[in-house]
Amino acid sequence: MSPREHGFALVGLGPVPGVVAAAFRDHPRPRALWLRMSWTADDDWLFRPVTPYGAPDEGADRGLAAGVSALLRRALCGPWLDVHADRLIELHRVRTVAPAGETVPVRLPGPVPGGCEFGLVAVAGRTGGGTGRSRLYGTGPEVPLLEAEPAPGQGLLFDRRVVAYDGHELRAGPDGPAVQDLLVAHVLRPAGPQPALRLRPMLVRGPAGTLLTTRPALR
Repeated sequence: MSPREHGFALVGLGPVPGVVAAAFRDHPRPRALWLRMSWTADDDWLFRPVTPYGAPDEGADRGLAAGVSALLRRALCGPWLDVHADRLIELHRVRTVAPAGETVPVRLPGPVPGGCEFGLVAVAGRTGGGTGRSRLYGTGPEVPLLEAEPAPGQGLLFDRRVVAYDGHELRAGPDGPAVQDLLVAHVLRPAGPQPALRLRPMLVRGPAGTLLTTRPALR
């Protein structure tokens, strides 16, 4: 299933790094993390922490950025994605608690106005035996496209130009509360001209667990 064909797809995250899990626990009200996603001269995607305006973010948590970049690489990258344009990713971490036996709506931050092409809602973790439910709608809430129950390590990737509305909820079992951690990504096209592929950076791979750094492309 591909967003290009259907407008949505169920995707996998892979193992969630400890630094990402700790970020949900230690920072209940985090600020958004911004990443720039670029196709490089080495035919690979590169993720770099930036400000909302696309400039390098020197104050970003590099360990956290590396952890979520690894998850986004698996969830976002596919043949349906145009490599001729960079993407700007607005990433949020959302923790929801549902009391025992209750179902609560999951309140997600909306994308910045204008230019949002894709959305990703992925379950980074869930405890307490609860279940999550997600619904995607077409031109209005009366036009259902999909109802799914993503498990931890799974997410929904959807095309904002096809999916007009999305709704999410967490249901706790009768024996105790449920806690769910979601990664919510809004994928936008950066403002301004896009660099040509031949001017893209070339990857230089650092030690395991570090961010990739760049040097100017040689071709």
